[in-house]
Amino acid sequence: MKKICKLLSFLLICTLGATVLSGCGEKKNVATTTNEAYVMDENLNPPGEFPVCKEKITLTVGIPKDALVTDYDENLYTKALEEKMNCDIEFVYLPSTVAEAKQKVELMIAADGKDLPDIIVNVPMEDSSILRYGSRGFIKSLNQYYDNSAYYLNDVLKAETNLKDMITMADGNIYVIPRYQKILQNELGYRMWIYKPWLEKLNLSEPKTLDEFYNVLKAFKEKDPNGNGLADEIPFIGATSGGENWFCDFIAAAFQPIDIQSNYLYPENGKIKAAYVEPEYKEALKYLNKLCTEGLLSPSSFTSDGAQTRQTIQNPSGVQVGCFTSMAPTYLINATDRAEGYDILAPLTQDNGTGYAVYAASIPTNSFFITKNCQYPEAAFRLGDIMMSEEMSIWNRFGKKGTDWIEPEEGDHGMFESMGYKAKIKPVLAWGSPQNSHWQQGAPAYRSYELACATVDSGSNIYETRIAEHLQSYLDKKPKEYITKIIYTEDEINAINEIQQNITSYRKDSVARFIIGDWDIESGWEDYLKEMKAIGVDEMLDIVQKAYDRCNK
Repeated sequence: MKKICKLLSFLLICTLGATVLSGCGEKKNVATTTNEAYVMDENLNPPGEFPVCKEKITLTVGIPKDALVTDYDENLYTKALEEKMNCDIEFVYLPSTVAEAKQKVELMIAADGKDLPDIIVNVPMEDSSILRYGSRGFIKSLNQYYDNSAYYLNDVLKAETNLKDMITMADGNIYVIPRYQKILQNELGYRMWIYKPWLEKLNLSEPKTLDEFYNVLKAFKEKDPNGNGLADEIPFIGATSGGENWFCDFIAAAFQPIDIQSNYLYPENGKIKAAYVEPEYKEALKYLNKLCTEGLLSPSSFTSDGAQTRQTIQNPSGVQVGCFTSMAPTYLINATDRAEGYDILAPLTQDNGTGYAVYAASIPTNSFFITKNCQYPEAAFRLGDIMMSEEMSIWNRFGKKGTDWIEPEEGDHGMFESMGYKAKIKPVLAWGSPQNSHWQQGAPAYRSYELACATVDSGSNIYETRIAEHLQSYLDKKPKEYITKIIYTEDEINAINEIQQNITSYRKDSVARFIIGDWDIESGWEDYLKEMKAIGVDEMLDIVQKAYDRCNK
């Protein structure tokens, strides 16, 4: 087999390009939809018959090279695909970081696309880019193949009735095969962690309301729970980057729905609102300001990045931090003296019971597209179709059955068994270790909740176990209305992209000033709202509302 070695929060272009509303697709002005009559490639067997190709072909695949994959050519996942396809896969290696890989693809397209490989995988281009490059002919429309040549994708689209709308661009074309993994623990991944030994020492219960949380933090500050005789406890800490920067959002969700993935936009009875200009957001900032003013929230949360905050949490002289937010406290791996002490706190509520979990719905990523240079586009589509099968979707994450994972054995129980998800997969190959069994999830795949929540609880990772144990308390607080994907036109994206970038910058700066106390919330709130209007928040909401309504007709 040949190898071609070529190194090839949220801004709106990232979110609007890829932010779309569940069950929503542009139904009008489909002027550029490909309407060519379908004729099946004579070298292909009918869908569902293998191998796919009668005579062997070669397909070039551009992929960011993951350092954990030891050899893409000899990789077991590669070999399985080649056998099912009757093809050779030649790799064109792109830069390993997402930003650099996107830039490389864009540079290739800017050079008229002459060096593009047949297929690009695991470069999650925004919808805006896919639409732009597709409408200009650099990326092939796959409509006729979805209609006539799909096999495994048919099962996926039947199971996920809104998926086709979520991957259909505003011009009516489908240009991608997605990676769609519905991982419940990630959707509800914005978690608060609290140091339980301090609660036990001070004879305190886990806080459930904002008032109780305040009282716990105050006790952490004043009653020397680490027992060193010094007032060195940090009750609550965050950071400017990484998972720890969700500390404001976790608190704000006790007042209103918070959706970071959708740039803090959420629907209420069908009307799109921006959380950061609502009265509830002001109340959340007042609460956070109270914590900061009284020394319960560390002001370093607004100046220290994730790495610096991790150093504080891992302070070798002893435990100093009572609470922090993160999907999973992986930065405690080397802090064995305290790792087991941190446990998950359920979403906080107000005294009346109002409160939400911060939610980010699973959305399909643009994981696979076929370029204008591909001489065998239907065969390339079939390759992506195979990747979407249950067998290869599992392989894409866990490796080869019988070697890298096995079926559950007697006595095993599922990680999410208490929520009704049966165990199907017992991992053997450790995730994150160098391996040659899969592409480190660098391919299209479909994992439903039933499959994504199907792993055996090994008992070896206390954080995975605790996430599973507490997940129901977060699911119970999931907002009833939420945005997953909204399909925008190019004009809509262009109209609001700059507005959103300016809003994000102004909001972050203002939130920090309000909480630290540099700007009085009561006297400054109206000026804050006026500036938001001047930036264009109302114009942006109008455009989003129209797109939302269009999608929900």
